[in-house]
Amino acid sequence: PLYSSAASDVYKRQNLFSSCLKYLLAQGHEILRVYKNNSARNSSIIDSVCADNCIPLHSHKPSESELNQLITLGAEMFIVAEYSYLLPVTKVKYAINIHPTLLPEGRGPTPLPFLITQPKFSGITLHKIAEKFDCGDIILQSQLSQSANETLTTLMIKVHLESVNLLQRFFDNIEHYYNAARPQINHSYWPRTDVAERILDFKMSINDIDQKVKRFGHMGLLIKLDKDLWAATHIELAAYKPTAQPGHVAFEDDSLLAVNAADGIVCIHKSSLALLST
Repeated sequence: PLYSSAASDVYKRQNLFSSCLKYLLAQGHEILRVYKNNSARNSSIIDSVCADNCIPLHSHKPSESELNQLITLGAEMFIVAEYSYLLPVTKVKYAINIHPTLLPEGRGPTPLPFLITQPKFSGITLHKIAEKFDCGDIILQSQLSQSANETLTTLMIKVHLESVNLLQRFFDNIEHYYNAARPQINHSYWPRTDVAERILDFKMSINDIDQKVKRFGHMGLLIKLDKDLWAATHIELAAYKPTAQPGHVAFEDDSLLAVNAADGIVCIHKSSLALLST
């Protein structure tokens, strides 16, 4: 039997590693319980998969006694993926975490936006669960290539798909890979993304805004329009000789808002706007 701990993510939909949960079920593994992050964010795929397969789903942090009870019931493996809590170390036969960078580089809770500027560390690591986040022995890794126009959205999809391939390799020879795990030597830590990094300033150049869109577009760039703060997830950019001061509305209709930047136009699709505060 298997125990999957929180197959969810810290980004917009909490479904980044739902592919792994589906893979385990398709392979006939028994999922005793799933824990997901205690968050208001949508985890629709995780929720529906658990409901369809009658898997108990919880949003609280599992205690050591809960985990030991699952071991007593026959759980042989704990699988963690993008979980907010540190799982207690137990005597379960296998305990693994899936992390979306090439460890030991990129430890931390929100590494994907950093990877847009650090493509050489783009990949997935399967490692043993340890007493600290992201520091367990490395079991397997898979590198991901990035295109010149890579975005957080496209990178998330690659991670979603490749994580299944990595898990499949592991399950082909669990004992060998688990026993051959190697310690992490040195590391880098990437802190949680600061909300201030997502602010779009219309005085910025189109190139700088484009970098923000690539890194944070899926999460939503923060834009102040009049006195309100909005998050926008669908933005297009055009280099263009300024015809007015940055921040001036160049065009607006029911679906589109175009605003002057320092050296171009920022086109914001209104359907992607979410009001954050007034």
